[in-house]
Amino acid sequence: MRRLDRPSPVVRRSFELVGHAQKVNPMRIDPTTRIYDVTLSFSPELPVWPGDPPIEFTPVNRTAAGSTFNSSRIACPTNCGTHVDPPWHAAHDGATLSDIPIERWVGPCQVVRIEDSVDRIEPEHLDAAGIGSETLRSRLLLRTRNSAHWGFRPLTFATDYVALSLEAARWIVERGIQLIGVDALSFEPYDSDDSIHRLILGSGLNAIEGLDLSEVSPGYYDLVCLPLKLEGGDGAPARVILLEHGGI
Repeated sequence: MRRLDRPSPVVRRSFELVGHAQKVNPMRIDPTTRIYDVTLSFSPELPVWPGDPPIEFTPVNRTAAGSTFNSSRIACPTNCGTHVDPPWHAAHDGATLSDIPIERWVGPCQVVRIEDSVDRIEPEHLDAAGIGSETLRSRLLLRTRNSAHWGFRPLTFATDYVALSLEAARWIVERGIQLIGVDALSFEPYDSDDSIHRLILGSGLNAIEGLDLSEVSPGYYDLVCLPLKLEGGDGAPARVILLEHGGI
């Protein structure tokens, strides 16, 4: 495999998010703000969950063939690449994407680092991760050794990714965390029975899977996660960024 060079985070000019989200959690981008794009590049080279259809890009019009514009058709599973899981993904009576206010996907979050030696995240790893009291009832992103996997080519689906144990999932639910984000295509082990998804999503949490947190240090950020607005969706690809603010 070959390791890819990663671009440096980009600093953008100032603006403010407005509307209801701003009343709940004021955000800003100013000269001290660093933007981390933690989204996987969406392409047919991305692995999908075994048994799901692959991501496909099919040319429809090409200027090189005489068309006046270029366009393509995209076909993909709803849960592929960097994507979100609403509760309905695993709970028959859970909320669909249409039921979830956009504010649930946007706001303060904490990124914690799980040591590379950890194969399965247990409650003691969460206890030792420095999760702040302000993160409880908020958003928690878990950076593990999985993030390094996304920097190699060709991309492959690895079944030995780091994931939550059932006990760690209970830890998260019991502390009222509202959203979790992970750097694998699933927060549940590959050989599991889906009970962790049923527990997390059945408890009303939202999840973001397929993040690349390799350039993100542990700490507090503003999360902006924008899933495709799929009516009644059981999941959707998303663009996800983290905002790190300087000392203004």
